[in-house]
Amino acid sequence: MNSRIQTFFKIIKETKLLSFDLKNCKSFNYVLLDTKGIPYSGNSVFLSKQMNDSCVLEIARDERIPAIIPEIKLSNQNILTWEDLWISKENNTLIDPFVQRLNLQKNRLIHVNMNLHREELTHLNLEGNINMRAVMIFSAPKLEVLNVSNCPALDVINLGENRSIKALLAKNCNLSPQAQERLLRDFRPTKTASSNVEFRLFKKEYETIVDLRGSEIDWSNRKIASKIRLLLCNNWLVLWDNPPPVTIIPPHMYAFFTTNLEDSLIKDYYS
Repeated sequence: MNSRIQTFFKIIKETKLLSFDLKNCKSFNYVLLDTKGIPYSGNSVFLSKQMNDSCVLEIARDERIPAIIPEIKLSNQNILTWEDLWISKENNTLIDPFVQRLNLQKNRLIHVNMNLHREELTHLNLEGNINMRAVMIFSAPKLEVLNVSNCPALDVINLGENRSIKALLAKNCNLSPQAQERLLRDFRPTKTASSNVEFRLFKKEYETIVDLRGSEIDWSNRKIASKIRLLLCNNWLVLWDNPPPVTIIPPHMYAFFTTNLEDSLIKDYYS
């Protein structure tokens, strides 16, 4: 027996839908289901238009497979809004889809609004949505990576009740001082880092990173400066374009990484 869930979202009028299927069908966009050890029994996904400016995404899966959905990718599809409201077709109630990795990069998103609890979400990729103004995440206790890089219109990032973020990537967002303050105010990490296996580009190894390159950091703002200093004191890697005055953050706290090299050159520089 299969269970079915649906979600709905707006798209730009007359958008042509890209190929979409289960991941092993090699479609451009896909849903990955955990079917290990379970024989095929009619798992299916489909993406279709309701009207010329809205879509429905439906996932049907065998009830024997785990409820967790490892990944959904919907990129380059001209999506305008994402409310992340999922409905069970069996009883028409709102449910948590248990998605672990959600990739919505390079769409036309105006906002992402995740107001409901998301128990299993670990990665949210919103990179390249150049018109996106707001990201609202209420509760995602396992969220580790949030990528909002290359979103120059971004003005509000509300991280809600999340304490597990290891990578906050906001490169080339041109954040105003007010947006920087709101972002760092809502960013309340509990993790410290001394070594890791993920970010190996620098003299030390890191598992925690905040990338603020592409925004002029207002070091005169004590709330911004104190939060960045706190992160550095806990061995976070913080990337910026304009270095802080030595009276605010002494150079020895960040001298182990560079600030002006291109990403492609950093590895060679520090290898």
